[in-house]
Amino acid sequence: MVRLIVLVIASFLGLAACQATNVTMNQPLPVSREGAPAYTPGYTLLDMLHAPRGELFVALAFSGGGKRSAAFAYGALLALRSMQVIDNGRPKPLLDEVDYIAAVSGGSFPAVHYGLYREESFRTFEAAFLKRDVNRFVYQIYLLPWNWEWLVNPLFGTNDAMALVYDRLMFNGATYADLQRRGLPMISVDATDLAGGVVFPFNQTSFDRLCSDLSSFPVSRAVAASAAFPILFTPITLVSYRSDCVGHPPPGPLATRASDTSGSALSRTAMMARNEQRQMDPAQTQFLHLMDGGIADNLALRSLSNDLMLLDESSELLQRLAPKTRRVIVINVDGQAAQDPTLGQRRVVSGLRQIISAVSGSQINAYSFETLLFADQQIAQLTQTIRRIRCAQGKIIDGHNCDDVQGALIPITLADVPDEPLRRRLQAIPTSLTIPDADVDALVAEGQRLVQTNATLLGLLADFRPRSMAACRTSQAPYRPGLQPAC
Repeated sequence: MVRLIVLVIASFLGLAACQATNVTMNQPLPVSREGAPAYTPGYTLLDMLHAPRGELFVALAFSGGGKRSAAFAYGALLALRSMQVIDNGRPKPLLDEVDYIAAVSGGSFPAVHYGLYREESFRTFEAAFLKRDVNRFVYQIYLLPWNWEWLVNPLFGTNDAMALVYDRLMFNGATYADLQRRGLPMISVDATDLAGGVVFPFNQTSFDRLCSDLSSFPVSRAVAASAAFPILFTPITLVSYRSDCVGHPPPGPLATRASDTSGSALSRTAMMARNEQRQMDPAQTQFLHLMDGGIADNLALRSLSNDLMLLDESSELLQRLAPKTRRVIVINVDGQAAQDPTLGQRRVVSGLRQIISAVSGSQINAYSFETLLFADQQIAQLTQTIRRIRCAQGKIIDGHNCDDVQGALIPITLADVPDEPLRRRLQAIPTSLTIPDADVDALVAEGQRLVQTNATLLGLLADFRPRSMAACRTSQAPYRPGLQPAC
């Protein structure tokens, strides 16, 4: 009997080895007639902002934390969809004013799904992901012999298999070209470059460093990279084509920062430049291995902060956008669980799961606090810069005082849930790809309620809300599973 089982398993492994899956790798940049790489404006925040926009700059950041964070972030999207603002004299959902969504790990699922499907996402995302047993597919990859290609094919890992699952469940072959066609908001899916331990946002600027074309890359593989929990999943690997483009460095911000590599060791710009130079050096980087974005930044704020650093007074783009901009709003939706408060009451902590959770949670929480501080400083600085540019053009702009510019970083966290038993219940939900439907509903409801009632957000929007909100009272109703209509 044992021999028969071994024979059957060996047969499946042999079949897997013979029928290797063709992993979709990133493609090189097209080449111009002169033989140089064809760098063109692509899927980046600065390129996308060249499209016309209103007086609000709104960015969202969705944290990691498995389906717990995905459901919490989805509730925030529902809230923004139901909140009305006045744009050019007409009411519209605040969600339509969002310019940018950065996301890591669990937060990348609602971000990319909304980026692709927009209004349709509110009809399909729950069934496609939130209330689907995704863990079942993980078990199948590990337990079913006919799914063991990852054991015999070194070029196909467990996370390559999960990327195929995500594509089948939600993304239907979509690439970054599809996301770019949808326009704003730009969706930044953030992973971690294992070689440098730094954030790797999936945008064309990052791919330019590899002399690679983002537009043909499947979004499912970006999400898989961002959600690649270490040990359980393998990295998603990108190929660098830089050896074919050594004489043609990328234009724009990368070229500008490259000269700062010899700057102060405490210069953030110099640090970014050194990482970029490492990724662009064929002698150091032939492949880029990407894992869970939460390793480098579990709040998904670093990639936005890096982009905001480029918007100083010398920026032609900011000079064009500043006269119109009156509010800079960054909402950080953080579904991270709290640290275990009982650890200090125990004589012995020996469980492997407890130790891993405590160590990783401590690192994430400490680093996240520093990230929040830096992002808050960046937003304050950008707000002041916009104010100076506006007032240099005149005291009154479009009927408003030139200094009528406000900005804020608004954290929305599970720690804000006022009901203590509910807060403890939600924070205790494990980082998993499957959680009970009742927990999904509770997380969505709290994400929606906390955004809709946030005093800082409502204060920033006071001048942009309809005078009479009578028609929008239903938008403040508690969340119910299924479609939640906008007011």
